[in-house]
Amino acid sequence: MKLPFGITLSRANAASAVEVLNNVAQESKGLSVNSQGLLTKSDDVVETDPTAGGQDIDAIIGRLNAMYETFSGVVVTPESCMQSPTVQSIVQAISKRISTLPVQVMRKTEDSKGRTLKVPLPNHPVAKLLKYPNDWQTDVSYWLDASSALIRYGNFYTFKARGKTGPIRRLIPLFPGNVEPVSDSEWNVKFRYYGKKGEYIEYDPSQIHFVRGGSRDFLKGNSPVNDARESIALEIAAEKFGGTFFGNGAMPFLVFKFMQGIKGFKNVADERRFIDDFQSAYGSRGRMKAMSLPAGMEIEDPIKVENDKNQFLDTRKYQRTVIAGAFGVPPHFVGDLTSGTFNNVEQQSLDFITNVVLPVARMFEAAMEKDLLTDDDYNSGVIIRFNLEGALRGDFKSRQDGLKIQRDEGIISANEWRERENMNPISEEDGGDNYIYPMNYAIAGKEPPVPDPNAPKPTDPNAPKPNDSTQGKPANE
Repeated sequence: MKLPFGITLSRANAASAVEVLNNVAQESKGLSVNSQGLLTKSDDVVETDPTAGGQDIDAIIGRLNAMYETFSGVVVTPESCMQSPTVQSIVQAISKRISTLPVQVMRKTEDSKGRTLKVPLPNHPVAKLLKYPNDWQTDVSYWLDASSALIRYGNFYTFKARGKTGPIRRLIPLFPGNVEPVSDSEWNVKFRYYGKKGEYIEYDPSQIHFVRGGSRDFLKGNSPVNDARESIALEIAAEKFGGTFFGNGAMPFLVFKFMQGIKGFKNVADERRFIDDFQSAYGSRGRMKAMSLPAGMEIEDPIKVENDKNQFLDTRKYQRTVIAGAFGVPPHFVGDLTSGTFNNVEQQSLDFITNVVLPVARMFEAAMEKDLLTDDDYNSGVIIRFNLEGALRGDFKSRQDGLKIQRDEGIISANEWRERENMNPISEEDGGDNYIYPMNYAIAGKEPPVPDPNAPKPTDPNAPKPNDSTQGKPANE
C-alpha cells in the first residue's frame, strides 16, 4: 500500500534523496519506490523493528518531510506543485504552446551568391523520429510531457532506443526523479537510473537525450519549483484554508465551556470522544442540524474569522503574481488582469512567446542537435528548429499590414505571402513568383536610368479599340 505521507523522492532536486532512498531500500524490509517515485510497502509487511537493524517508518517519514516541508507546513515537490492553481496555469500555458509548434529538420546551405538557405528535410531519420517518438506517444503528447517535466524539474531525460543497426528508433521518457547525472574527478558524466529497490543502471551520455535549464552546479538543472517552493506552498495553504473554511459553511470556531459548579469531563478520553462526536455530527454536511449539548455545557461567543481584515483575497492575488514572476510568465496568463488592458494584452502575449516559450524551445533545440544528430549531419549543416512564426503572428490586420510592407518592398512574392497564410499558390503565369518594388527606387550611388524617348508609350486600357462600335460617335450618343 502507499504510505500516507505521500512524499515523492526526487533525486534530481535534492542530493540527500539518494541517501534516503538507499537507506529505505536496503535497511527497511519490504519497502520500495514505485515508477512514480512514491515510497510503498506490501500489505503483508510488518513495520521494521529498529532494534533489528532497520529504520522505523516514522523516522523515514520525518527525514523525508524535513527535505521538502515549508514554513507554511505544506510539502512542495515538482509532483505536488500542480496543486497550486498558478503553477498549473503556467505549466499548461507553456507546454500547450510548445506542443503546437512544428519541429523542422533543415539543412543550411548557400546559394551561388553566398546567401544562406534553409532546406527542409522531411525524410530525415530525426524528422521521422520526432514525428513518432515511441509506440505510445504522439508528437503532441510527447512535447506536452517533455516541456512539463522541464518546467517543473528543470531536467528532461529520454533513453535513445536503437535497433541492432541504424539510427535511433524510439525516445523513451525517463521519470526525472529517478535519474541522477554524476561525474568523476575528470568530468566524465554518467547517468544513473534508479529502480524500485534502490538499484541503478548507469548509462553513457551517448545513450541519453538530456535537456536541462540553468544549473548552479553546471550538471543538473535547477527546479524552479524547489527555488520558489515557499511561495507555492503559501498559495496551496491559502487554497486549503479556503476549502476548509467554506466547506464548514463559513462557520466560526466554537468554544465550549462548563457552567459554574460543573466539574467537566472525567478524563481526557471523554473530552476527545465528545469533540470527535460533535465534529462528526455537525461538521461538513451536518453543519445545519439542530444542536443538542450535554447538561451544564454552553457555547461562548464564537471566534470570528474576518477574511477581509486578514487580506485573504489580497494574499491569493499577490502569491499568484509572485509565482508568475518566478517563472517569468506575464500575469494575465495566470488570470491576473489587474494591469491588463485591451491594448497591452496582445503585446504581453507576444512577450510571453519571446521571453518564455522561445528560451524553452532553444533548450530543446540545442539538446536535440547535440544528442540526436550524427557528426555527418552536424558537418553538413543539419539543424533542428521549432517554427515560432505562427505563434508570433499578431491579429489579422497587423499581420496583413506587415506582409504588405514586405510585398511592396520586394521581400516576398505573392506565393510566399499565400504560404504564410496557409493558402494554395497561384501559377507562375499569373505572377505568383514575381517580386515587385516601387519604380522610383534606385541603387545608392548610381544615377537612375533615363527613360528612352523613342520607347512606345503605354496604351490607355480605357482607350477605344479600332474596331470599337462607339468609335467616331459623340460621347453623349
